[in-house]
Order: sequence, then structure tokens, then C-alpha cells
Amino acid sequence: MQRYVQKYVISARSGPLKGFTWVITLGNRVVVGRDQSCDIVVEDPLVSRQHCEFYVDNRGIFVRDLGSSNSTFVNGTPVRERRLNLGDDIGIGSVVFSVGVLFEKSEDKKGGIVGRSGATKPLRIGVPVFIDSVPQDIFESGKPRTAQELAELFFLARSLSQFHSTEELLSYVFEFIEKKYTPEVRCLVQFISGKEEVNVIPKQFSSLVVGNAYVNNILSEIRHHPKGVLLPERYLGKSGETVIRNTLIAPIALGKDVYGALVVVGETPKHFYDENDVEYLLAIAHTISPYLRAVERMEQLEWENQRLLSGGMDFDPLIGESKAIRKVRALARDCAHSDLSVLILGETGTGKELVARLIHSLSHRASKPIVVINCAAIPDELFESELFGYEKGAFTGAHGVKKGLIEEADGGSLFLDEIGDLSLHHQARLLRAIETGTFRRVGSTVDLKVNVRVISATNKNLVTEVNEGRFRRDLFHRLNGFVIYIPPLRERKEDIPILADYFLKKVKQKFAVKAVRFSEDAIKWLCAQPWEGNVRELKNKVERAVILAKDEVIKREDFELEKEGYAEEVFPTLEEIERKYIIEALKRAQGNVVKASELLGIGKSTLYRKIAEYNIDVNRLLFEKG
Repeated sequence: MQRYVQKYVISARSGPLKGFTWVITLGNRVVVGRDQSCDIVVEDPLVSRQHCEFYVDNRGIFVRDLGSSNSTFVNGTPVRERRLNLGDDIGIGSVVFSVGVLFEKSEDKKGGIVGRSGATKPLRIGVPVFIDSVPQDIFESGKPRTAQELAELFFLARSLSQFHSTEELLSYVFEFIEKKYTPEVRCLVQFISGKEEVNVIPKQFSSLVVGNAYVNNILSEIRHHPKGVLLPERYLGKSGETVIRNTLIAPIALGKDVYGALVVVGETPKHFYDENDVEYLLAIAHTISPYLRAVERMEQLEWENQRLLSGGMDFDPLIGESKAIRKVRALARDCAHSDLSVLILGETGTGKELVARLIHSLSHRASKPIVVINCAAIPDELFESELFGYEKGAFTGAHGVKKGLIEEADGGSLFLDEIGDLSLHHQARLLRAIETGTFRRVGSTVDLKVNVRVISATNKNLVTEVNEGRFRRDLFHRLNGFVIYIPPLRERKEDIPILADYFLKKVKQKFAVKAVRFSEDAIKWLCAQPWEGNVRELKNKVERAVILAKDEVIKREDFELEKEGYAEEVFPTLEEIERKYIIEALKRAQGNVVKASELLGIGKSTLYRKIAEYNIDVNRLLFEKG
């Protein structure tokens, strides 16, 4: 059975020393007086130079008056010497002290922890006290709450309703905590969904969480089982004195969702916290929780709306107002907030890559790259070197180290387009990399680790592919954390006029054309088509019609010209033409971007942007030419 040694703490409850605490050990004495040589200095004309002393012996803790002019009072009665009990008030001039008790393990030599006056449950060194985060009545357990504290919480809630930004709201909450606790540290710890990592606000207090394994463990525990925590710790100060650090942790929860915690840290001799302080911090956490969540959500929606509608993305938006496409946008927004893998299903040309880019752009990875891998376009023998990279000398022609596409996506998203066309052999390699986050470059013996979010897409029925043995079942279940189905254009024909108008405006931005609108007959014709190529086919037809139109109105006849001899090959898309000429210029200039830009008659920076936009590998062009 573990044995504990009892020690005592003197705390100033009022007067100029309010909040300060001193530990008294067996055989020691603490002198109180006005003289600077005293252990506790009280600058008060009612206090003598050496007014009284506290001391501890085997019988307990005592106070002894040292012949003061104005006496020492215990519970309002002047005394010469008195053994003290928990809850006694000791009046010395304008200061009222109280006595607390602590227990520490018998093998410990220094320090201790104690509750304030009236504490009924003494604390033990290093043993956290857990308090239910949702008591039946938070103001009835422990010390009764005053009307002033209830009023403070009321005004806190009323003030929080006026803030529209997280920064302003937290600034006000921290100011409130400063006034109430005057702590050494106060911060908000945000839990990141699906991860063990946390975000600490303000950043300068990150070491409190990251650097303190004890606090880290407690946070991890309350993340799943929310409780208020009083965590007592002891260490030696700079001058060798025992310092008691109390950490208060109050989870911030909404329903069953625990998404953060308030952390307050105080140290003796200036501060000492007890269970009552944890309970009040819990009350603060409960008060701010709905307001903080609402402001965070409002900011997130505003940011997403800005990016969706104001051109904040470097790709075409997901156009359409049909019920089906609104559902796709909503699903993309919802799954963007996690790191679960996403499987996008739909026919060719429905916009699967657009949805993948939308998810990436709305996620916390938006500042990092999204790397696209067309699993159907990469030759089987080159897939591993393209995906994982290779070391110098790994094979003939490997003249240097090359990063793989998965390594380039580190911190961002990896989009695996046409995943259903990947061979079983490469599916196994891909599965291991996705599950472990580790891979090896071709020709290497060293494992590399990446942090990527996997988004995949296919026009195939993967369930059928799995049942017929053409797709690994384990990889299928690893990829379909979220599943988003994009309906074909023929199932959302109300979006066709909106899409056609959008593509018309895009052509007008690039070329000087006469066309400004579609005739009603042209729109009816567009809506009546089967659109087997979906949005991609619609885009190509609109672009051709806009260029071929002879006046401001695009007529049905402008779409039917190809029937009179305009074969599909005669009218490649504008992007295909532009890409073709850029590749030809780069080949002629032997990969020199400056010379190629001169051949094309465009600026160097514009050409660099186009090379990135069309995903042109200049080195591969030179290799193919050679």
C-alpha cells in the first residue's frame, strides 16, 4: 500500500497578497511581518515588523503571535498560539490567510499540492483530479457560486454573441480568463479531426502541450472521455525552491463532439488553483462552445463561398444548379474537412477531376499541390518509376534522381484518375503506399514517408471489377472512404443552358468572336442531344459553334455544320491546339523556354504557366525527340 506524507500550504485569501501560496514542511517555520527579512512580507501599518509565525510539528500546523501590536486573529478571535484546522481564517492586518493540506508519496523529498481553504479532498503530487464536464448543476458542486460569478458568465455569453470572427472571440475569452485567473499561461487547444495532432492558440504556448507529455496524455484522454482536469505537478525553481504548478483543463464540447479544450496554468507562490477553479473554467468552456463553433463554421462557409464564386480557384468551377449537381457540391464540401480517401464515380466527361480539385481546394491541404496521375495513360512498365520515382543508375537512362509523383504530392492530395484501369500488380504496390504512407524509389533501399490525401476516380463499376477479380478488394475498401457519384449530363439537362453560356464566355475571353448568345432553337437542340461524352463533349461543341458563328446569335445550324463535312478530327479543342503548338515550339527550341516563348510570340512567364497548366514534361519531350 502506497504511503503518503502530509504537508501544509498557507494561502492568502484577501488583501495585497491575495492568490499567493507558501508550502510549509515538518520542522520548518514561516515568519510573517512588515520587515523585509520575513518569509511573508506584508506592507501594512497594522502589521508588526515580526508579527507572527506558522510552524509544523508532529501534532499539526500552528500559528504563534510574536508580540505584535495589533494581534493575530483566528476566526476573528485574537490568539497567542493556536493549532489550526482546515477552513480556519487567520487575520494578519489586512490579509486573511487560510490553511490547506497536501499529501505526497513518502519517497518524495520536496514540494506538494494543496486545495484552498475549505477543500475536503486533499490532492496528491502528479495525480490528476477529474471532474465531470457536465455535472447535474455545475454551480452546486464544491464551493457555492456567487451571484457575481453567475453574472460574469451571463455577460460573457451576451458579449460572445456579438463577434463574427474566431480571432476576436478568442481575444475576448482570453481577456476574461486573464481577469479571473491571472495565469502564467492560458490557451485554446484545438483537436484536429482524424489526427492526434493539436493546434494551440496562441502559438507561443505550443510547448505547453507539445513539450509536456503529461498534459498531452490528459488531452488525449479527455478528447474521447471529456472531463475537467486539475493536474498538479512539482518542480524546483531557479533558486532551488519548490514550485507547484497547477494545470486546469476544460474540454470544449458540443453534443458528443469534443473539438478543443481551454488550458490555464498557474504556479506558486503567486497562484494556486483547486477544484472550484476547474469547475468555473468548465462553466466558461460550456458557455463559449456554441458561439465558438458557430463562428468557426460561419468563417469556413464564407471562405468556401468566396472560393466557389469569386474565382479563387485555379480551375473551372463545378457549373450547374440542378438538384444533382448541388448534391455533388455539398458532398465535396463535407468530405473536404477530413482526410478520408474519396472515390469519385461517373461516366467519361462528367467532371470527375473538377470534383477532385474542388475537394482539395476546400481542404486544409489547399496550400499544397494536388498531383494528378492518369492510371490509364502511363505505360505499365513506367508506372512504378512515375509514381515512386527512381535513383540514379536504377536503369538505363536514369542519369539522376527523380522524385515520384507521390513524393511531389507530399502534404497535399494525390488524384488517381481512371484507377479502374490499373493492373493488379501495380494495385498491390499502390495499396501498400497508401496504407503505410511509405514507399521506395526504384533502385533504392531506403523507405520514404509521405502524407497525402488520396482521391481516386473511375468510369467503371468497381464492385463488378472486384467480383470478377480484376480489382483488389482490399484496395477498393481503402479507396472508398467517401463515394461521390456524378450523374451524366443527360440526367441533369437543366444545367445545359448554364454550361453552354459559361463555355461561351470562356471562349470570348481568349478569342475575338462575334457571338454573344444562343438562340432558343439552339438551346432546345442542345438539350435534346444524348451527350454520350457528357460535359466534355458539350464544351467542345460549344467552342466550335462559337468560332463558326457568323453573327452575334449562335444558331442551331452552327452546331450541325460538322454533318456537312466537318469531321471530328478537323476541329480539335482549343486546349489541344494550344498544347500541340507549345510542345512543337519546345522541341524546336530543344527545351529552352525563353527561345520557345519567342517562337510562340508570348511572354516567358506565360509559357511557364501554360507548361504547368498542360502538365508538359520538357525533359521527356527531349528524350522522345532523341
